[in-house]
Amino acid sequence: MTAQSPISNLQSPIATRPSPLALSIVLALMLAYSVYFSALSIQRHHTFRTYASDMGQMDQALWNTLHGHWLEDTRPNGVQMRRLTHHVELIFFVIPLVFLIHEGIESLFVVQSVAIALGALPIFWISRRKLQSEWWAIIFVVMYLMFPALQAANLAEFHAITFAPAPLLFAYHYGEERAWKRYALFSLIALAVKEDVALLVFTMSLYFGFRFRVSSFRFQVSGFRFRPFNLQLATRNSQLATHNPLLATCNLQPLVIAALALVWFYLTVFVIIPHFQPRGEMPYVDRYPRDVVTLLTSLLTWGRIEYLLKLLASVGFLALFDPIPLLVGAPSLLLNLLSNYEAQYSGTYHYSAPVAPYFVLAAIGGAKRILDFRFKILDLRLPVIAGFTVALGYHLIAGYTPIGGEFVWHEVTPHHRLLARFTAQIPRDVPVMTTSTLFPHVSHRRVVYRFGQLPVPPDTQFILLDVSQARTNPVDYVRHYRDALDQGFGIRDAADGYILLQRGLTRRDLPDEFFDFLRARTTPQYRLHIDFEDKLRFLGYDVAQDDWQRVYLRLYWTRLAGLDNNFALFPFYPDENGAPRADAQLPDLMFAFWYPTLKWKEGEVIVVETIPIDVGARAKIGLGVFFGATWDTAEFYLTPHTTCLLYTS
Repeated sequence: MTAQSPISNLQSPIATRPSPLALSIVLALMLAYSVYFSALSIQRHHTFRTYASDMGQMDQALWNTLHGHWLEDTRPNGVQMRRLTHHVELIFFVIPLVFLIHEGIESLFVVQSVAIALGALPIFWISRRKLQSEWWAIIFVVMYLMFPALQAANLAEFHAITFAPAPLLFAYHYGEERAWKRYALFSLIALAVKEDVALLVFTMSLYFGFRFRVSSFRFQVSGFRFRPFNLQLATRNSQLATHNPLLATCNLQPLVIAALALVWFYLTVFVIIPHFQPRGEMPYVDRYPRDVVTLLTSLLTWGRIEYLLKLLASVGFLALFDPIPLLVGAPSLLLNLLSNYEAQYSGTYHYSAPVAPYFVLAAIGGAKRILDFRFKILDLRLPVIAGFTVALGYHLIAGYTPIGGEFVWHEVTPHHRLLARFTAQIPRDVPVMTTSTLFPHVSHRRVVYRFGQLPVPPDTQFILLDVSQARTNPVDYVRHYRDALDQGFGIRDAADGYILLQRGLTRRDLPDEFFDFLRARTTPQYRLHIDFEDKLRFLGYDVAQDDWQRVYLRLYWTRLAGLDNNFALFPFYPDENGAPRADAQLPDLMFAFWYPTLKWKEGEVIVVETIPIDVGARAKIGLGVFFGATWDTAEFYLTPHTTCLLYTS
């Protein structure tokens, strides 16, 4: 066994500049990532998988900033407020400039994907320098770009925090190079991303503040010669050290940045945000337990442990061999692990964006430690390759590329494309009220209210609804719709579940094409043939899941010749006694208001969907049919007619 470093034995010292081929590969990987995740993000938006919170309010705040109403968005209570009530994101003053290139909201998805991809460049530089190999460096570029939690953050609509990895990694690279001016530049850019990034800049600056001077001292004690990177700076530090021995082991420049970061964190969290909060509060504090015992014991819960294991698996557990970068990135990691808000430690939202880079940096350091220690009988490049294989394997389970287990490409349907017909009728300069899924599609305006969360404000001129996407209590939905009609709104246009209401119109009847969203375009997944006397026929059902793995049912019906009354359809999940499960209650189906059974046409197949809920791995499905459905009294199921049980896994 020998302690000699293998890297120098494996290859000649690497050139100062990367080869054109290696750099071209890295740039190609960055371009491929940017194009792919831009396209996937835009596709998710076009298929209504972005919402008022957070995509709509982010886009509105950015658009308003470009048009003179800086950082302003419409809150659920209808009040116009600045984003400084919750976060200090100075980068939001720069991002809106992308609208000068392309005015559409799609620009945000592109710039977010590009911003994350840029982090691959310092990863290449850092790993190339540490491992003295361009090909090892490319492997870690791939590891960074295929990090599942980072990809999930990219797809979690749009957030400022996704802009943190690149400047943090650039700062880390220049910190290792001791290029303090560039280090300061990228540290300041990172501080502009979000208030809690200041903690990462603080720990990173402390690390670089003490790292190299301590290394210099150790080299001298060991008898090695050490040539300072900056002779003039070293001389000045040496002179200062005669008066203060502590300065002999520190670099002043990063320590100044550390102090600045700490001051900025205090100003943003304890001064700026409370100042803009209506009640002077600090938001999100209630996510963290108040007592230390609860705070620490929460780290031992399986959800947190699983989150940590997933992050380690994303880098093939190589990070365990060099935990120092994990300590540098500990502030963001601890904020996620200690939170009682499950999304923060799920790994599927934006909260892991500032955490992922430090796991990759630790993996690079871990690979160097492994490669620097060689047995004559074992080539320790194999454990590094095995680590990358584990990371690739985990990506196959949890990644979002076409080879990843979480990959889904949702097709844009004619219903999705039809939205443009309605948004084109709404002037840009008027206040609009709409639902959560449509909010990001009309958020390029000063004021956008949320339908169903407050009475219609008097300045509202248009109300845009998509009844087919209603995922709320149907009684409340209908009540708000009727209130709008009573306040002077009339139907301007309607088709396939969309309704555009305009103040001052009187039309209330819906055209026949509006009911197309209830007319079946496919056949049932599970076909049945159950007649409820000579009135209704049940043709089958689908069992589907939404994006959060909640189950919903799609039921297929047709009318029979003897239909002489309006019926209410009552799907439910029965318990062992046949009664509806108390933990899986389904609200009333809203089709009875829009298209009651007596209006159904001969021969048409009607599809009604339930609200998505969590029913567990296995469940029974029950179905009831009731006489006398009416939306006038809100008593929908007056007389039981008949019921049946369907079973599914």
